[in-house]
Amino acid sequence: MKNKINFILIYSLCHFIVDFVCAIFILGKLPYIVNTSNQFFTAMIIYNFFAFAFQVPLGYILDKFKVYKYIAIIGLCFIGVCYLINFNNAYIFATIVGIGNALFHIEGGVNIYSVSERKAFLNGLFVAPGALGIFLGTTFHDELITTYFPIILIVLSICLLFLVQKREITIGLEKNIKNKLNNSSVVLIVIFIGLSIIVRSIGGNAITYSWKNGLALGLIYTISMVFGKAFGGFFADKLGLLKIALASLGCSAIFLVLGYNIHMFAYIGIFLFNIPMSITLIILENTLSTKIACAVGLNTMFLFIGFLICFMDITINNNFILVGSIILAMLSIYFAYKLYLKGELSNEKN
Repeated sequence: MKNKINFILIYSLCHFIVDFVCAIFILGKLPYIVNTSNQFFTAMIIYNFFAFAFQVPLGYILDKFKVYKYIAIIGLCFIGVCYLINFNNAYIFATIVGIGNALFHIEGGVNIYSVSERKAFLNGLFVAPGALGIFLGTTFHDELITTYFPIILIVLSICLLFLVQKREITIGLEKNIKNKLNNSSVVLIVIFIGLSIIVRSIGGNAITYSWKNGLALGLIYTISMVFGKAFGGFFADKLGLLKIALASLGCSAIFLVLGYNIHMFAYIGIFLFNIPMSITLIILENTLSTKIACAVGLNTMFLFIGFLICFMDITINNNFILVGSIILAMLSIYFAYKLYLKGELSNEKN
């Protein structure tokens, strides 16, 4: 048990560090080596494509060859090299850092799933620190980009990851019970879960609190988000994936709308809004139980699609987008879960 806890803590801490140093680099370095704001915008798209969407082909390759070790260390080396070299092509930097980020997330996602016993809780513990890393990296990128602090953190992460490479993760993966879903049901589950992730991404982007500009309030808001991601899986494992996903999303719509006037309601709302993250991820992983790296990649690819859609010039009231996206996410999760139960996953609660 102690080794398992250390295993999870290392990957969670390294997740925080990876997203932290990537945010520092992308926001602290790239704006100074591009000539126009359009070039920076393009570099951001490139980075997010390779960090998120590119996880799918990478995951497919890793699943095919059953290679799940040292991948994260290679990814951190990619990020570290970008800190150490001077180069004036923002697009190449964005590509390399994005791939480095993707490699870490795939290994981390697969290894955490291998000890999760098909439950959602550990997924949440692994993913949650990334949100805090992005927030702090975004906030302090100007101050930290010219220091050695990011390099020190990257070296620390590499050393920590070497400690967990001895664990035989394939044993945990091979013990997973293969579901009995036919191919059409699998495809439908992936589509419904993907839709729920995309619309939640759009809904999250529609939340624009004018009062959330200061460091203290932004930090409290982010911590609320982190706790939702971290402990949503715990509640879902105890009380049922579908019940918790639908209840948390439905209540979040009310609190998030009220949050424009009352800060505390916004904190509660964003906590609830992030609870389904680990639920949708575990459904994807259990559905694609022999292709875990690909499942991890699909989760982030759907986030990237939502990210792209958010750049569209939509003149609809933000509250309407938020509530509409939550309703659509609830419906998508409901239909996905009903199909998911047909896989005879006997350890799941209704």
